[in-house]
Amino acid sequence: MWQQYQDFYRWINISNKTPEDMRLLFGLVPAYPVFMFLGICLVILVTVIQMNKRKIPLRELEIGIVIVVPIGIIGGTFFGKIFLNNYQSWSNFYKVFFFWQPGMSFFGALALGSAAGFGWFYKRSKTTQISMWVYLDLILVNILLGHALGRWGNLYNQEILGNPVSYESISWMPSFIKNRLFYFPPLINFTNVADGRSLYSDPTWWVRIFDSTGQLNTAYTDNFTYNGQTLTQVMLGEIQYRFPLFLIEGLGNIVLWMLITFGVRNINRFSNKGNNPWKLCPEAYPCLWNPKFKTISEEKLKDWYTLAPVKYRKVKVKTENGETLELTMSLRSVWNKAYYWVEPDYDANKKLYAEIEEWKNDLYKTTLKYQNDKKQLKVKLEKMKLEFNKKYKFTKQSLQNQLKEDYKKNIIIEKEKLAEKKAEITKNFTFGERYLGFNPYGKELEKANNPNNFIVARSGIASGSYILGYGILRTILETQRQATEYMIPNHVVANFLVLSLIILTGIFIIFMAQFVIPYKWREIGWLYEKTY
Repeated sequence: MWQQYQDFYRWINISNKTPEDMRLLFGLVPAYPVFMFLGICLVILVTVIQMNKRKIPLRELEIGIVIVVPIGIIGGTFFGKIFLNNYQSWSNFYKVFFFWQPGMSFFGALALGSAAGFGWFYKRSKTTQISMWVYLDLILVNILLGHALGRWGNLYNQEILGNPVSYESISWMPSFIKNRLFYFPPLINFTNVADGRSLYSDPTWWVRIFDSTGQLNTAYTDNFTYNGQTLTQVMLGEIQYRFPLFLIEGLGNIVLWMLITFGVRNINRFSNKGNNPWKLCPEAYPCLWNPKFKTISEEKLKDWYTLAPVKYRKVKVKTENGETLELTMSLRSVWNKAYYWVEPDYDANKKLYAEIEEWKNDLYKTTLKYQNDKKQLKVKLEKMKLEFNKKYKFTKQSLQNQLKEDYKKNIIIEKEKLAEKKAEITKNFTFGERYLGFNPYGKELEKANNPNNFIVARSGIASGSYILGYGILRTILETQRQATEYMIPNHVVANFLVLSLIILTGIFIIFMAQFVIPYKWREIGWLYEKTY
Protein backbone atom coordinates (compact mmCIF):
# COMPACT_ATOMS: atom_id res chain seq x y z
CA MET A 1 0.00 0.00 0.00
CA TRP A 2 1.19 3.50 -0.81
CA GLN A 3 0.27 6.33 1.55
CA GLN A 4 1.50 9.28 -0.53
CA TYR A 5 2.15 9.85 -4.22
CA GLN A 6 5.88 10.04 -3.51
CA ASP A 7 5.65 6.45 -2.18
CA PHE A 8 4.18 5.29 -5.47
CA TYR A 9 6.81 7.02 -7.61
CA ARG A 10 9.57 5.80 -5.30
CA TRP A 11 8.33 2.25 -5.88
CA ILE A 12 8.40 2.96 -9.63
CA ASN A 13 12.10 3.89 -9.37
CA ILE A 14 13.06 0.98 -7.15
CA SER A 15 11.30 -1.43 -9.51
CA ASN A 16 13.06 0.08 -12.56
CA LYS A 17 9.71 0.90 -14.11
CA THR A 18 8.17 3.97 -15.71
CA PRO A 19 4.72 5.42 -14.85
CA GLU A 20 3.44 4.15 -18.21
CA ASP A 21 4.27 0.57 -17.18
CA MET A 22 1.17 0.60 -14.95
CA ARG A 23 -0.89 0.55 -18.14
CA LEU A 24 0.83 -2.53 -19.56
CA LEU A 25 -0.60 -6.03 -19.48
CA PHE A 26 2.04 -8.42 -18.08
CA GLY A 27 4.51 -5.57 -18.59
CA LEU A 28 4.44 -6.10 -22.36
CA VAL A 29 1.60 -4.36 -24.21
CA PRO A 30 -0.93 -1.61 -23.39
CA ALA A 31 -3.82 -3.34 -21.64
CA TYR A 32 -6.60 -1.06 -22.85
CA PRO A 33 -6.51 -1.91 -26.58
CA VAL A 34 -5.98 -5.60 -25.72
CA PHE A 35 -9.16 -5.74 -23.63
CA MET A 36 -10.96 -3.68 -26.26
CA PHE A 37 -9.95 -6.19 -28.93
CA LEU A 38 -10.93 -9.16 -26.76
CA GLY A 39 -14.29 -7.51 -26.04
CA ILE A 40 -14.97 -7.09 -29.76
CA CYS A 41 -13.98 -10.72 -30.39
CA LEU A 42 -16.33 -11.89 -27.62
CA VAL A 43 -19.25 -9.97 -29.14
CA ILE A 44 -18.54 -11.49 -32.56
CA LEU A 45 -18.14 -15.02 -31.16
CA VAL A 46 -21.41 -15.02 -29.19
CA THR A 47 -23.26 -13.40 -32.11
CA VAL A 48 -21.99 -16.06 -34.54
CA ILE A 49 -23.12 -18.82 -32.16
CA GLN A 50 -26.60 -17.30 -31.84
CA MET A 51 -26.93 -16.68 -35.59
CA ASN A 52 -25.92 -20.26 -36.33
CA LYS A 53 -28.61 -21.49 -33.93
CA ARG A 54 -31.20 -19.53 -35.90
CA LYS A 55 -29.73 -20.66 -39.25
CA ILE A 56 -29.01 -17.07 -40.31
CA PRO A 57 -26.26 -16.65 -42.96
CA LEU A 58 -23.10 -14.99 -41.65
CA ARG A 59 -22.11 -13.12 -44.82
CA GLU A 60 -23.84 -9.89 -43.80
CA LEU A 61 -22.27 -10.06 -40.34
CA GLU A 62 -18.79 -10.56 -41.80
CA ILE A 63 -19.04 -7.45 -43.96
CA GLY A 64 -20.80 -5.57 -41.15
CA ILE A 65 -17.84 -6.19 -38.83
CA VAL A 66 -15.47 -4.57 -41.33
CA ILE A 67 -17.77 -1.53 -41.52
CA VAL A 68 -18.96 -1.15 -37.93
CA VAL A 69 -15.87 -1.87 -35.83
CA PRO A 70 -13.55 0.83 -37.30
CA ILE A 71 -16.34 3.43 -37.31
CA GLY A 72 -17.26 2.53 -33.73
CA ILE A 73 -13.66 2.89 -32.57
CA ILE A 74 -13.39 6.28 -34.27
CA GLY A 75 -16.63 7.41 -32.60
CA GLY A 76 -15.45 6.17 -29.21
CA THR A 77 -12.08 7.86 -29.24
CA PHE A 78 -13.35 11.10 -30.81
CA PHE A 79 -16.28 11.72 -28.45
CA GLY A 80 -14.31 10.43 -25.47
CA LYS A 81 -11.53 12.98 -25.86
CA ILE A 82 -13.00 15.98 -27.71
CA PHE A 83 -14.50 17.49 -24.52
CA LEU A 84 -11.31 17.13 -22.43
CA ASN A 85 -9.04 20.12 -21.85
CA ASN A 86 -5.93 18.32 -23.08
CA TYR A 87 -7.37 18.10 -26.60
CA GLN A 88 -8.89 21.56 -26.94
CA SER A 89 -5.85 23.10 -28.67
CA TRP A 90 -5.25 22.54 -32.39
CA SER A 91 -1.72 21.29 -31.66
CA ASN A 92 -3.18 18.30 -29.76
CA PHE A 93 -6.42 17.84 -31.68
CA TYR A 94 -5.11 14.99 -33.83
CA LYS A 95 -4.62 12.95 -30.66
CA VAL A 96 -8.39 12.54 -30.26
CA PHE A 97 -7.97 9.64 -32.70
CA PHE A 98 -5.39 7.83 -30.52
CA PHE A 99 -7.77 5.10 -29.39
CA TRP A 100 -5.07 3.27 -27.41
CA GLN A 101 -4.82 6.19 -24.99
CA PRO A 102 -7.24 6.83 -22.07
CA GLY A 103 -10.47 8.59 -22.94
CA MET A 104 -12.79 6.29 -24.88
CA SER A 105 -16.51 7.06 -24.92
CA PHE A 106 -18.64 3.93 -25.00
CA PHE A 107 -21.66 5.96 -26.12
CA GLY A 108 -19.61 7.59 -28.88
CA ALA A 109 -18.61 4.14 -30.14
CA LEU A 110 -22.17 2.87 -29.78
CA ALA A 111 -23.72 5.86 -31.56
CA LEU A 112 -21.49 5.85 -34.65
CA GLY A 113 -21.16 2.06 -34.75
CA SER A 114 -24.93 1.58 -34.45
CA ALA A 115 -25.61 4.17 -37.14
CA ALA A 116 -23.25 2.38 -39.52
CA GLY A 117 -24.70 -1.03 -38.59
CA PHE A 118 -28.27 0.23 -38.91
CA GLY A 119 -27.60 1.50 -42.43
CA TRP A 120 -25.80 -1.66 -43.55
CA PHE A 121 -28.25 -4.22 -42.15
CA TYR A 122 -31.28 -2.19 -43.25
CA LYS A 123 -29.92 -2.16 -46.81
CA ARG A 124 -29.11 -5.87 -46.76
CA SER A 125 -32.46 -6.84 -45.20
CA LYS A 126 -34.15 -5.95 -48.50
CA THR A 127 -32.12 -8.72 -50.13
CA THR A 128 -31.97 -11.35 -47.38
CA GLN A 129 -35.59 -10.77 -46.25
CA ILE A 130 -34.34 -10.94 -42.67
CA SER A 131 -35.66 -8.06 -40.59
CA MET A 132 -33.09 -5.48 -39.57
CA TRP A 133 -34.36 -5.94 -35.99
CA VAL A 134 -33.30 -9.60 -36.07
CA TYR A 135 -29.72 -8.55 -36.77
CA LEU A 136 -29.79 -5.76 -34.16
CA ASP A 137 -31.28 -8.03 -31.49
CA LEU A 138 -28.49 -10.54 -31.99
CA ILE A 139 -25.65 -8.00 -32.06
CA LEU A 140 -26.59 -5.13 -29.76
CA VAL A 141 -27.37 -7.25 -26.70
CA ASN A 142 -24.04 -9.08 -26.94
CA ILE A 143 -22.22 -5.74 -26.77
CA LEU A 144 -22.95 -5.95 -23.04
CA LEU A 145 -20.52 -8.88 -22.77
CA GLY A 146 -17.82 -7.13 -24.78
CA HIS A 147 -18.33 -3.98 -22.73
CA ALA A 148 -17.96 -5.94 -19.47
CA LEU A 149 -14.68 -7.42 -20.65
CA GLY A 150 -13.43 -4.12 -22.05
CA ARG A 151 -13.96 -2.42 -18.68
CA TRP A 152 -10.89 -4.25 -17.36
CA GLY A 153 -8.83 -2.04 -19.64
CA ASN A 154 -10.11 0.92 -17.60
CA LEU A 155 -8.49 -0.62 -14.51
CA TYR A 156 -5.06 -0.51 -16.14
CA ASN A 157 -5.65 3.07 -17.25
CA GLN A 158 -6.81 3.82 -13.68
CA GLU A 159 -10.11 5.36 -14.74
CA ILE A 160 -13.86 4.76 -14.17
CA LEU A 161 -13.41 4.75 -10.40
CA GLY A 162 -16.09 5.60 -7.87
CA ASN A 163 -16.34 7.40 -4.56
CA PRO A 164 -13.42 7.53 -2.07
CA VAL A 165 -13.01 4.50 0.21
CA SER A 166 -10.46 3.41 2.79
CA TYR A 167 -7.71 1.05 1.74
CA GLU A 168 -8.87 -1.42 4.39
CA SER A 169 -12.28 -1.76 2.70
CA ILE A 170 -10.66 -2.94 -0.54
CA SER A 171 -7.79 -4.90 1.04
CA TRP A 172 -9.54 -8.21 0.22
CA MET A 173 -9.08 -7.59 -3.50
CA PRO A 174 -6.09 -8.93 -5.49
CA SER A 175 -3.07 -6.61 -5.47
CA PHE A 176 -3.22 -5.93 -9.20
CA ILE A 177 -6.70 -4.43 -8.66
CA LYS A 178 -6.53 -2.65 -5.31
CA ASN A 179 -3.16 -1.03 -6.04
CA ARG A 180 -4.63 0.63 -9.14
CA LEU A 181 -7.74 2.07 -7.52
CA PHE A 182 -6.62 5.70 -7.41
CA TYR A 183 -6.35 8.58 -9.85
CA PHE A 184 -3.05 10.00 -10.99
CA PRO A 185 -2.58 13.71 -10.27
CA PRO A 186 -2.74 15.94 -13.42
CA LEU A 187 1.05 16.13 -13.75
CA ILE A 188 0.82 16.87 -17.48
CA ASN A 189 -0.32 20.39 -16.54
CA PHE A 190 2.68 21.20 -14.30
CA THR A 191 5.16 23.64 -15.81
CA ASN A 192 8.55 25.01 -14.77
CA VAL A 193 8.24 28.46 -13.17
CA ALA A 194 11.53 29.51 -14.79
CA ASP A 195 11.07 28.63 -18.47
CA GLY A 196 7.42 27.42 -18.69
CA ARG A 197 8.38 23.96 -19.93
CA SER A 198 6.09 21.05 -19.12
CA LEU A 199 7.16 18.53 -16.50
CA TYR A 200 6.67 15.82 -19.12
CA SER A 201 9.28 17.45 -21.37
CA ASP A 202 11.84 15.94 -19.01
CA PRO A 203 12.02 12.26 -20.09
CA THR A 204 13.18 11.10 -16.62
CA TRP A 205 11.20 13.42 -14.37
CA TRP A 206 10.02 10.56 -12.11
CA VAL A 207 13.70 9.79 -11.40
CA ARG A 208 14.76 13.39 -10.80
CA ILE A 209 12.05 14.05 -8.23
CA PHE A 210 14.18 12.01 -5.80
CA ASP A 211 17.74 12.64 -4.66
CA SER A 212 20.52 10.08 -4.32
CA THR A 213 19.28 9.02 -0.87
CA GLY A 214 15.76 8.31 -2.16
CA GLN A 215 14.21 11.34 -0.52
CA LEU A 216 12.02 13.84 -2.33
CA ASN A 217 14.20 16.34 -4.24
CA THR A 218 12.41 19.56 -3.30
CA ALA A 219 15.00 21.64 -5.14
CA TYR A 220 13.57 20.09 -8.32
CA THR A 221 9.90 19.62 -7.41
CA ASP A 222 9.45 23.17 -6.05
CA ASN A 223 10.16 24.51 -9.55
CA PHE A 224 6.97 23.00 -11.04
CA THR A 225 3.54 24.42 -10.34
CA TYR A 226 -0.08 24.22 -11.51
CA ASN A 227 -3.08 26.13 -10.15
CA GLY A 228 -1.01 27.54 -7.30
CA GLN A 229 0.16 24.10 -6.17
CA THR A 230 3.76 22.90 -6.35
CA LEU A 231 4.83 19.43 -7.42
CA THR A 232 6.25 19.00 -3.91
CA GLN A 233 2.80 19.46 -2.38
CA VAL A 234 1.33 16.92 -4.78
CA MET A 235 3.98 14.32 -3.98
CA LEU A 236 3.40 14.80 -0.25
CA GLY A 237 -0.37 14.52 -0.72
CA GLU A 238 -2.16 11.36 0.41
CA ILE A 239 -3.35 8.88 -2.18
CA GLN A 240 -7.14 8.59 -2.12
CA TYR A 241 -8.26 5.06 -2.96
CA ARG A 242 -11.60 4.64 -4.66
CA PHE A 243 -14.40 2.18 -5.23
CA PRO A 244 -13.93 -0.09 -8.32
CA LEU A 245 -16.81 1.36 -10.33
CA PHE A 246 -15.54 -0.25 -13.53
CA LEU A 247 -16.02 -3.66 -11.94
CA ILE A 248 -19.59 -2.90 -10.83
CA GLU A 249 -20.47 -1.66 -14.32
CA GLY A 250 -18.97 -4.81 -15.84
CA LEU A 251 -20.98 -7.07 -13.51
CA GLY A 252 -24.10 -4.99 -14.19
CA ASN A 253 -23.60 -5.51 -17.93
CA ILE A 254 -23.37 -9.29 -17.46
CA VAL A 255 -26.53 -9.37 -15.32
CA LEU A 256 -28.38 -7.23 -17.89
CA TRP A 257 -27.23 -9.55 -20.71
CA MET A 258 -28.55 -12.56 -18.82
CA LEU A 259 -31.89 -10.86 -18.09
CA ILE A 260 -32.42 -10.01 -21.76
CA THR A 261 -31.07 -13.28 -23.21
CA PHE A 262 -32.78 -15.70 -20.84
CA GLY A 263 -35.65 -13.52 -19.60
CA VAL A 264 -36.96 -11.00 -22.12
CA ARG A 265 -36.39 -13.23 -25.15
CA ASN A 266 -38.26 -16.07 -23.45
CA ILE A 267 -41.15 -14.03 -22.12
CA ASN A 268 -43.60 -16.38 -23.82
CA ARG A 269 -42.54 -19.22 -21.51
CA PHE A 270 -44.02 -17.57 -18.43
CA SER A 271 -46.55 -15.08 -19.85
CA ASN A 272 -49.02 -17.53 -21.42
CA LYS A 273 -50.27 -19.28 -18.29
CA GLY A 274 -53.88 -19.31 -19.46
CA ASN A 275 -53.01 -19.98 -23.11
CA ASN A 276 -50.21 -22.54 -23.07
CA PRO A 277 -49.69 -24.90 -26.04
CA TRP A 278 -50.30 -28.01 -23.90
CA LYS A 279 -53.68 -26.64 -22.81
CA LEU A 280 -54.70 -26.14 -26.44
CA CYS A 281 -53.59 -29.59 -27.54
CA PRO A 282 -52.26 -31.84 -24.71
CA GLU A 283 -51.41 -34.78 -27.03
CA ALA A 284 -49.03 -32.61 -29.12
CA TYR A 285 -46.82 -31.30 -26.30
CA PRO A 286 -45.75 -33.96 -23.80
CA CYS A 287 -43.58 -32.19 -21.23
CA LEU A 288 -43.00 -31.66 -17.53
CA TRP A 289 -45.54 -28.81 -17.43
CA ASN A 290 -48.30 -30.77 -19.18
CA PRO A 291 -50.60 -32.15 -16.44
CA LYS A 292 -52.17 -34.70 -18.81
CA PHE A 293 -49.14 -35.99 -20.71
CA LYS A 294 -45.72 -35.78 -19.09
CA THR A 295 -44.77 -38.37 -21.69
CA ILE A 296 -46.67 -39.93 -24.57
CA SER A 297 -46.29 -42.89 -26.89
CA GLU A 298 -45.24 -42.23 -30.46
CA GLU A 299 -48.59 -43.58 -31.72
CA LYS A 300 -50.66 -41.12 -29.67
CA LEU A 301 -48.44 -38.09 -30.36
CA LYS A 302 -50.05 -35.44 -32.55
CA ASP A 303 -47.49 -34.05 -34.96
CA TRP A 304 -47.35 -31.81 -38.02
CA TYR A 305 -44.91 -30.25 -40.44
CA THR A 306 -42.48 -27.70 -39.00
CA LEU A 307 -39.70 -25.69 -40.63
CA ALA A 308 -37.12 -27.72 -38.70
CA PRO A 309 -37.35 -31.12 -36.99
CA VAL A 310 -38.71 -30.86 -33.45
CA LYS A 311 -36.54 -32.56 -30.85
CA TYR A 312 -38.14 -35.22 -28.66
CA ARG A 313 -36.43 -37.10 -25.87
CA LYS A 314 -37.12 -40.78 -25.27
CA VAL A 315 -37.63 -41.84 -21.67
CA LYS A 316 -38.40 -45.17 -20.06
CA VAL A 317 -41.86 -45.39 -18.53
CA LYS A 318 -43.25 -48.23 -16.41
CA THR A 319 -46.64 -49.55 -17.55
CA GLU A 320 -48.79 -52.58 -16.79
CA ASN A 321 -46.99 -54.43 -19.58
CA GLY A 322 -43.53 -53.50 -18.29
CA GLU A 323 -41.13 -50.76 -19.35
CA THR A 324 -41.71 -48.90 -22.59
CA LEU A 325 -40.16 -45.90 -24.34
CA GLU A 326 -42.23 -42.73 -24.58
CA LEU A 327 -41.55 -39.20 -25.84
CA THR A 328 -41.20 -35.95 -23.93
CA MET A 329 -40.10 -32.42 -24.87
CA SER A 330 -38.17 -29.50 -23.44
CA LEU A 331 -39.94 -26.18 -23.01
CA ARG A 332 -37.87 -24.80 -25.88
CA SER A 333 -39.03 -27.58 -28.19
CA VAL A 334 -42.64 -27.01 -27.12
CA TRP A 335 -42.56 -23.39 -28.24
CA ASN A 336 -40.68 -24.19 -31.43
CA LYS A 337 -43.40 -26.66 -32.37
CA ALA A 338 -46.26 -24.40 -31.25
CA TYR A 339 -45.08 -21.08 -32.69
CA TYR A 340 -41.55 -20.41 -33.92
CA TRP A 341 -41.23 -23.24 -36.45
CA VAL A 342 -44.86 -23.35 -37.57
CA GLU A 343 -45.94 -22.14 -41.00
CA PRO A 344 -49.48 -20.80 -41.46
CA ASP A 345 -51.90 -23.09 -43.25
CA TYR A 346 -51.53 -22.05 -46.89
CA ASP A 347 -55.01 -23.17 -47.99
CA ALA A 348 -56.71 -21.38 -45.10
CA ASN A 349 -54.84 -18.17 -45.87
CA LYS A 350 -54.69 -18.44 -49.66
CA LYS A 351 -57.19 -15.63 -50.15
CA LEU A 352 -55.28 -13.34 -47.76
CA TYR A 353 -51.98 -13.95 -49.53
CA ALA A 354 -53.58 -13.28 -52.91
CA GLU A 355 -55.08 -10.00 -51.65
CA ILE A 356 -51.71 -8.90 -50.25
CA GLU A 357 -49.94 -9.65 -53.52
CA GLU A 358 -52.66 -7.87 -55.51
CA TRP A 359 -52.43 -4.82 -53.24
CA LYS A 360 -48.64 -4.71 -53.55
CA ASN A 361 -48.83 -4.95 -57.33
CA ASP A 362 -51.50 -2.23 -57.52
CA LEU A 363 -49.46 0.08 -55.29
CA TYR A 364 -46.32 -0.52 -57.33
CA LYS A 365 -48.02 -0.02 -60.69
CA THR A 366 -49.99 3.02 -59.52
CA THR A 367 -46.90 4.66 -58.01
CA LEU A 368 -44.82 3.92 -61.10
CA LYS A 369 -47.52 5.31 -63.40
CA TYR A 370 -47.84 8.47 -61.31
CA GLN A 371 -44.07 9.02 -61.40
CA ASN A 372 -44.11 8.58 -65.18
CA ASP A 373 -47.04 11.01 -65.46
CA LYS A 374 -45.06 13.59 -63.46
CA LYS A 375 -42.10 13.20 -65.77
CA GLN A 376 -44.31 13.45 -68.86
CA LEU A 377 -45.98 16.57 -67.47
CA LYS A 378 -42.60 18.17 -66.93
CA VAL A 379 -41.61 17.42 -70.52
CA LYS A 380 -44.97 18.64 -71.83
CA LEU A 381 -44.73 21.91 -69.90
CA GLU A 382 -41.27 22.52 -71.34
CA LYS A 383 -42.62 21.98 -74.87
CA MET A 384 -45.58 24.27 -74.16
CA LYS A 385 -43.18 26.94 -72.94
CA LEU A 386 -41.02 26.70 -76.07
CA GLU A 387 -44.07 26.87 -78.33
CA PHE A 388 -45.44 29.83 -76.40
CA ASN A 389 -42.15 31.73 -76.69
CA LYS A 390 -42.05 31.12 -80.46
CA LYS A 391 -45.64 32.23 -80.98
CA TYR A 392 -45.23 35.22 -78.66
CA LYS A 393 -42.46 36.70 -80.80
CA PHE A 394 -44.58 36.66 -83.95
CA THR A 395 -47.93 37.60 -82.44
CA LYS A 396 -49.34 41.06 -82.73
CA GLN A 397 -49.07 43.14 -79.60
CA SER A 398 -52.84 43.41 -79.31
CA LEU A 399 -53.13 39.58 -79.15
CA GLN A 400 -50.18 38.86 -76.84
CA ASN A 401 -52.21 39.23 -73.63
CA GLN A 402 -54.76 36.73 -74.89
CA LEU A 403 -51.95 34.34 -75.82
CA LYS A 404 -50.58 34.61 -72.28
CA GLU A 405 -53.96 33.87 -70.77
CA ASP A 406 -54.43 30.81 -72.97
CA TYR A 407 -50.95 29.59 -72.06
CA LYS A 408 -51.63 29.92 -68.31
CA LYS A 409 -55.00 28.18 -68.64
CA ASN A 410 -53.41 25.25 -70.47
CA ILE A 411 -50.79 24.90 -67.75
CA ILE A 412 -53.48 24.90 -65.05
CA ILE A 413 -55.48 22.27 -66.96
CA GLU A 414 -52.45 19.97 -67.26
CA LYS A 415 -51.57 20.35 -63.57
CA GLU A 416 -55.18 19.70 -62.58
CA LYS A 417 -55.10 16.45 -64.55
CA LEU A 418 -52.07 15.33 -62.55
CA ALA A 419 -53.68 16.51 -59.32
CA GLU A 420 -56.73 14.37 -60.10
CA LYS A 421 -54.50 11.33 -60.58
CA LYS A 422 -52.78 12.08 -57.27
CA ALA A 423 -56.14 12.42 -55.54
CA GLU A 424 -57.14 9.02 -56.91
CA ILE A 425 -53.94 7.49 -55.48
CA THR A 426 -54.55 9.20 -52.12
CA LYS A 427 -58.08 7.80 -52.09
CA ASN A 428 -56.90 4.23 -52.71
CA PHE A 429 -53.65 4.26 -50.71
CA THR A 430 -52.92 6.05 -47.44
CA PHE A 431 -49.86 8.22 -46.82
CA GLY A 432 -48.38 5.48 -44.64
CA GLU A 433 -48.85 2.86 -47.35
CA ARG A 434 -47.28 5.05 -50.02
CA TYR A 435 -44.35 6.57 -48.12
CA LEU A 436 -43.84 4.63 -44.87
CA GLY A 437 -44.35 1.08 -46.11
CA PHE A 438 -47.46 0.29 -44.06
CA ASN A 439 -49.11 -3.03 -44.86
CA PRO A 440 -52.93 -2.64 -44.61
CA TYR A 441 -53.17 -6.41 -44.15
CA GLY A 442 -50.72 -6.39 -41.23
CA LYS A 443 -53.27 -7.43 -38.61
CA GLU A 444 -54.60 -10.28 -40.75
CA LEU A 445 -51.04 -11.42 -41.51
CA GLU A 446 -50.18 -11.37 -37.80
CA LYS A 447 -53.32 -13.39 -37.03
CA ALA A 448 -52.39 -15.96 -39.67
CA ASN A 449 -48.93 -16.42 -38.13
CA ASN A 450 -50.16 -16.39 -34.53
CA PRO A 451 -53.66 -17.89 -34.63
CA ASN A 452 -53.56 -18.84 -30.94
CA ASN A 453 -52.70 -15.27 -29.84
CA PHE A 454 -49.60 -16.31 -27.91
CA ILE A 455 -47.80 -13.53 -26.06
CA VAL A 456 -44.26 -13.47 -27.50
CA ALA A 457 -41.33 -11.08 -27.49
CA ARG A 458 -41.22 -9.46 -30.93
CA SER A 459 -38.13 -8.65 -32.96
CA GLY A 460 -36.72 -5.39 -31.64
CA ILE A 461 -37.71 -6.01 -28.01
CA ALA A 462 -34.20 -7.19 -27.12
CA SER A 463 -32.65 -4.10 -28.75
CA GLY A 464 -35.02 -1.77 -26.93
CA SER A 465 -34.42 -3.60 -23.64
CA TYR A 466 -30.67 -3.20 -24.11
CA ILE A 467 -30.96 0.56 -24.67
CA LEU A 468 -33.40 0.97 -21.78
CA GLY A 469 -31.50 -1.30 -19.38
CA TYR A 470 -28.07 0.13 -20.06
CA GLY A 471 -29.44 3.68 -19.92
CA ILE A 472 -30.81 3.02 -16.44
CA LEU A 473 -27.61 1.26 -15.31
CA ARG A 474 -25.43 4.06 -16.62
CA THR A 475 -27.62 6.75 -15.04
CA ILE A 476 -27.28 5.09 -11.63
CA LEU A 477 -23.51 4.66 -11.95
CA GLU A 478 -23.05 8.15 -13.37
CA THR A 479 -23.81 9.59 -9.93
CA GLN A 480 -20.61 7.89 -8.70
CA ARG A 481 -18.34 9.06 -11.53
CA GLN A 482 -15.96 11.95 -11.83
CA ALA A 483 -17.27 14.78 -14.03
CA THR A 484 -14.39 14.17 -16.46
CA GLU A 485 -15.65 10.61 -16.98
CA TYR A 486 -19.27 11.45 -17.77
CA MET A 487 -20.69 10.42 -21.09
CA ILE A 488 -20.39 14.13 -21.96
CA PRO A 489 -17.35 15.08 -19.86
CA ASN A 490 -17.69 18.09 -17.56
CA HIS A 491 -21.28 18.85 -18.69
CA VAL A 492 -23.57 17.62 -15.90
CA VAL A 493 -26.95 18.86 -17.17
CA ALA A 494 -26.34 17.88 -20.80
CA ASN A 495 -25.03 14.51 -19.67
CA PHE A 496 -28.15 13.53 -17.71
CA LEU A 497 -30.48 14.99 -20.33
CA VAL A 498 -28.92 12.74 -22.98
CA LEU A 499 -29.14 9.74 -20.63
CA SER A 500 -32.84 10.51 -20.13
CA LEU A 501 -33.33 10.59 -23.89
CA ILE A 502 -31.58 7.23 -24.19
CA ILE A 503 -33.94 5.70 -21.62
CA LEU A 504 -36.98 7.17 -23.41
CA THR A 505 -35.63 5.85 -26.73
CA GLY A 506 -35.44 2.35 -25.25
CA ILE A 507 -39.04 2.58 -24.02
CA PHE A 508 -40.17 3.88 -27.42
CA ILE A 509 -38.45 1.04 -29.30
CA ILE A 510 -39.97 -1.59 -26.97
CA PHE A 511 -43.45 -0.13 -27.43
CA MET A 512 -43.13 0.14 -31.21
CA ALA A 513 -41.58 -3.33 -31.61
CA GLN A 514 -44.22 -5.06 -29.51
CA PHE A 515 -47.44 -3.21 -30.27
CA VAL A 516 -47.07 -1.31 -33.56
CA ILE A 517 -44.51 -2.73 -35.99
CA PRO A 518 -45.98 -6.29 -36.12
CA TYR A 519 -49.29 -4.84 -37.31
CA LYS A 520 -47.94 -2.25 -39.75
CA TRP A 521 -44.68 -3.30 -41.40
CA ARG A 522 -44.57 -7.07 -41.75
CA GLU A 523 -44.41 -8.97 -45.02
CA ILE A 524 -44.78 -12.55 -46.24
CA GLY A 525 -41.55 -14.54 -46.53
CA TRP A 526 -39.52 -12.45 -44.08
CA LEU A 527 -37.79 -13.62 -40.90
CA TYR A 528 -38.79 -11.80 -37.72
CA GLU A 529 -39.06 -13.57 -34.34
CA LYS A 530 -40.35 -16.34 -36.61
CA THR A 531 -40.63 -16.81 -40.39
CA TYR A 532 -43.77 -15.24 -41.87
